[in-house]
Amino acid sequence: MRSARHPVRSMALTTIYALGLRLGEGLSLETQHIDGERLLVWIRDGKGARDRSAPLPRPLLARLRQYWKAERPASTTKYLFVPADGLAPLHETTLQKTFTAARRDAGIEKHATIHTLRHSYATHLLESGVSLRTIQQLLGHKSLRTTELYMHVTQPGAERVQEIIDWLMADL
Repeated sequence: MRSARHPVRSMALTTIYALGLRLGEGLSLETQHIDGERLLVWIRDGKGARDRSAPLPRPLLARLRQYWKAERPASTTKYLFVPADGLAPLHETTLQKTFTAARRDAGIEKHATIHTLRHSYATHLLESGVSLRTIQQLLGHKSLRTTELYMHVTQPGAERVQEIIDWLMADL
């Protein structure tokens, strides 16, 4: 995937997926929003001007630290992901074009956007047994109905229903 090999763009896409962020939330991340000690990332002014936190996966923290050492943005910026000039955050269009090219380079024909990474994050959590209410909080959804849309994509635990029922009814 030549297209996503640019370290700043690649790290931005990785971070957006690993935290379940919207595109704008990922690009507006500032270094001060990352709390490595508490393993949290603070998302400021998300949709609806709402703030929230997201758990910071340890593997992402390690990659962000490597990224920072190798690609340290210009000291004049507060943003985590900046282009070479270091004056402003990476532009949405730049990252969208990178994602589209990377998808094409990987031979993925199915339509997908950067927002698909957010949906994938939520679906993977749901399939792993995380409650819908917790996912709602992580994604910053105001309504549980918005989060319930992921139920149509996957049926968490459906493949284990027989095993669970057998275990629950073992004493019959």
